[in-house]
Amino acid sequence: MHFLATKRAQEDGDLEPWSGRQVSQFQKNQQLVPETHRQLYELAVNKLVDLKHWLERGNDSPWKTWRRVTDEIEMRTNIAGWLRGHSQDRYTTAEEPELANSQRMDIWLQNSNVTSPVPIELKLLDKQWSGPELCERLRNQLAGDYLREEGAGCGVFLLVAGEVAQGKRWEIGGQRVGLNNLGYALESYWSSIAMDYPGVNSIAVIVIDLNLRGHVSQS
Repeated sequence: MHFLATKRAQEDGDLEPWSGRQVSQFQKNQQLVPETHRQLYELAVNKLVDLKHWLERGNDSPWKTWRRVTDEIEMRTNIAGWLRGHSQDRYTTAEEPELANSQRMDIWLQNSNVTSPVPIELKLLDKQWSGPELCERLRNQLAGDYLREEGAGCGVFLLVAGEVAQGKRWEIGGQRVGLNNLGYALESYWSSIAMDYPGVNSIAVIVIDLNLRGHVSQS
C-alpha cells in the first residue's frame, strides 16, 4: 500500500504543464499532441492501458486469437499495428529500429515534435522468463541500453501472458509472486535500483493477461 501510494503521488506530481497551443488543441478535439518526451511517454502508457483493458475486459476482445500467438515477432506486429491504428496522428510507430550499437528495440513511439522516441520492450511470458531474467532485461536492456540517450528518460516494459501455467510464480526481490502481482513487483524492483540510473525518469510495467476475458463469474 505504501509503494502504491508513493507511486500515485509521484505520477500526480510529475505532470508537465501544457503549452497554450496544447490547451487550444485539447479544447477543439479532446486530444493532446505531445511536445515533450514525457508527454509522449504518458500517451504511450495510456494507449497500452487501453489495449490491456480491451483484451482483458472488452466485449469484442480477440483474446483467443491473440493467445494463439507464440512468436514474439508476431505479437510485436499485433501490438504495433493496434497502436498505429489508434494513434489519431499523435505519434508514429516503428518495429525493431536499430540503434548505434546494433541493438534493436521491439517497438518505439515517436513524434516529430519530440527529440527522443519512447521505447516499448516486449516479453512473452509464455517463453518461460524467470523472475531474475525479467529483472535483468528491465535493468540492462531497457534502462541501461535503450534509455541511455540524453533526453530519453522514459520507457515501457510490456509483458504479455498467454499459455502461462496456472499457479506460475516468479521470484522478484526475494519474493515469489503470481501473475496478478508481477507488474507491481517489477515496478517495486525498479524503484529499488532507480537511483543507479539518474538519467532514467520513469519506467512503466504493464502486464496483459490474455486469459482474463475467458473467466466466467461464479458468484
